[in-house]
Amino acid sequence: MASIAVLGDERNILGFKPFGIDIYFYHDTNTPIDEWFRGVVRKDYKLILITDTVAMQLKEQIDQLWERELPVVLTISGLGTTSRLAFEHLRRLVIKAVGTDLFKEETRE
Repeated sequence: MASIAVLGDERNILGFKPFGIDIYFYHDTNTPIDEWFRGVVRKDYKLILITDTVAMQLKEQIDQLWERELPVVLTISGLGTTSRLAFEHLRRLVIKAVGTDLFKEETRE
């Protein structure tokens, strides 16, 4: 089993498949999205990449995972999205790892 999973809609993540990365599409089925996500997390991936459109629906679950060492959950931007969620998650991860906000814009006075 790969130690990396990518979650999202088909058009945004299908390109990861040739690299041996496990991909999971969320289709609006009878399974609630949080249950579907828990099922993926139980598979003990080290890194989970998740498109921002799906991540917005799982914000609480992703925030809880950030308290754990693994899996590392990164939000990626999907095609045609204008959400800043992926950027904000990366920013928080950098702050946690480095201890400072490297993305902070300096203001000149």
